[in-house]
Amino acid sequence: MININIINAIVSEMNNCFKENKYSFSETRDIFSARMQSYILETKKYLEAAIIGEIGNNTFDHNFIFEDNCLRGVYCDLSYNQKYIILADFGKGIKQSLLPVVPSISSDLEALNIAFTKQISGRSPEQRGNGLKFVSESITQNNWYLFFQSGFASCSIDINGIIFNEMANSIKGCLAVLDLNAGN
Repeated sequence: MININIINAIVSEMNNCFKENKYSFSETRDIFSARMQSYILETKKYLEAAIIGEIGNNTFDHNFIFEDNCLRGVYCDLSYNQKYIILADFGKGIKQSLLPVVPSISSDLEALNIAFTKQISGRSPEQRGNGLKFVSESITQNNWYLFFQSGFASCSIDINGIIFNEMANSIKGCLAVLDLNAGN
């Protein structure tokens, strides 16, 4: 489990658009892909890179509009506090991504639940939508930990499965905090 103080610190940095860490932004998919290739070459952690890549690539797959005054693209810190991997974007978030294909979604919590448990994609009519299920299964099977937030909804995934929660404060876009050493 990731300490709530760590999550609050990251959300605070996110609310400040990570202005102190602009070097961690990948403004385009090719820059993010190059960072993932470097990560693989340095660590030989292929499954971990696939998880990071799936979450980070969603930024480029689903966002065309980003929050004003914040950098476009995906924020990717591969060694936050020498322990965590942080991925964040200032895009439209999970709910807005899924509304075109599931117009009945009424809350961020419902949208997040659908994104992590159903085979559905915001890129209709494409038959996709397994990426976050792959992430969830990999986290559970390897005894890792993921905290994910979009809007007012969050989920925590570990060896015991997935728990969805309503958050007191909303974030713009998406935030993922990974602990890939949790079971070691």
